[in-house]
Amino acid sequence: MWEDSAMSMDDVLADLEPLLMRRRVILIGEPHGTNEFPALVSAMVDQLVASGTSVILGLEVPMTEEVELGAVGSFWSRSAEFQDGRSSQAMADLVNEMSQRRRSGDAIETVAMDGPWVAPGSKVPLQHLDLLEQSRDELMATNLLQVMDRTPRACTIVLAGSMHTSTNGSAWRTLGSILRPWFPILVSLMGQLTGGERWLLPGSGESGYAASVPTLDLPAGALWADEPGADGHHGYVNLGAVTASPPASV
Repeated sequence: MWEDSAMSMDDVLADLEPLLMRRRVILIGEPHGTNEFPALVSAMVDQLVASGTSVILGLEVPMTEEVELGAVGSFWSRSAEFQDGRSSQAMADLVNEMSQRRRSGDAIETVAMDGPWVAPGSKVPLQHLDLLEQSRDELMATNLLQVMDRTPRACTIVLAGSMHTSTNGSAWRTLGSILRPWFPILVSLMGQLTGGERWLLPGSGESGYAASVPTLDLPAGALWADEPGADGHHGYVNLGAVTASPPASV
């Protein structure tokens, strides 16, 4: 799963340790469809739980999914033309792992932040109509903040697409821009890749595929500043060469 021999998962975690140990709110803007980004988040949770810290994990998964039971809902088994990296096998494994650990007594709460999932062609439940009309980012922020308010001493990690994790809300109110005024210690990192493959969904009616990732001249690891840059992220976390995670099969 971790192919970049120049830097191991332990090395990346060492870079991130100052954020983890300060119980920061950490947003990871992932390129969907890799094995490595869900694995990174799992390792971050491991390190926090081992230090005695409670963890809130926010995921770009529909709020209608009962994530405390694992990846068991219809979102994970939708037809191929609708399967993107948000419902990859790696993401399903992450949800299942967090569910099992919570049942075992670990202080982990997973939040399905996104709006409700309605299967294409099916009737929209009446209770979901108002929710579907809301901004996805505002709804994700609301769902996450409700849990954060209940557990103020927890460290919060969010794994979502980089458009949502940006703290620059000039074009629209992103998840990151909504959270930042409430949590000045928030740090948002853009997920970077330097080669390999990730799972892409090319267009409506077409099945996804493993696509090559351009090789960038960027050091592996994590680096950030006190203030976000023009893209709304404080820095980046680069996992090197990645591998594609296909759709979940449940």
